[in-house]
Amino acid sequence: MQHEEGEEETMNLGGINHGDLGRTYRITPIQQPILGASFQGAYLSRLPLAPPLILQLDCWDSEGDLIIPYDELPFLICHLSLQTPEEEDAAMIISPEGEQVSMLYGTLVAAPAEMNDTSNAPGIYFVFPDVSVRYVGRFRLHALLMRITGGPPLDTATTEAFDIVRDTDYVAPPITDLTRHFDSQGVVRFGLPRSEW
Repeated sequence: MQHEEGEEETMNLGGINHGDLGRTYRITPIQQPILGASFQGAYLSRLPLAPPLILQLDCWDSEGDLIIPYDELPFLICHLSLQTPEEEDAAMIISPEGEQVSMLYGTLVAAPAEMNDTSNAPGIYFVFPDVSVRYVGRFRLHALLMRITGGPPLDTATTEAFDIVRDTDYVAPPITDLTRHFDSQGVVRFGLPRSEW
């Protein structure tokens, strides 16, 4: 949507003008990848980053009170991109075959999921259980909290840098307690074998 200079951006979603709500948003990585295996062109045998990225959404109303914005959740998404540790875009690369290919594969856009944290309090999370990186290197993930109607990001977050190694050199990190905790709620599946339980 194009806006004239100086025009205040407002969005009427579901009968509510969310541009006038005065809310503040924050996405925070509460679990982030430390290692991954390059899949190159082997899409069917690729391994996801470990541990999987989990972002927590916090929202404050115009009075400064922490809330769960249920009225907005259907209109919020979180989008991932790939960067170098120096914050340069690393989303696309020229393959050895001379083709331009994407470095990231898997679930790159997530909808908000309501789950209980480890203290059993309800919260809103964005989960990326099956993201893979094509080639070896050191990278970080950059997340944008967006409305599906467009407009500027409501917030951004960036992970710490992690390594992508050859699949022959990859040893999977242990499954974290946080991954098990969220997987057990059945809202988002992390691909854990049921023998884990």
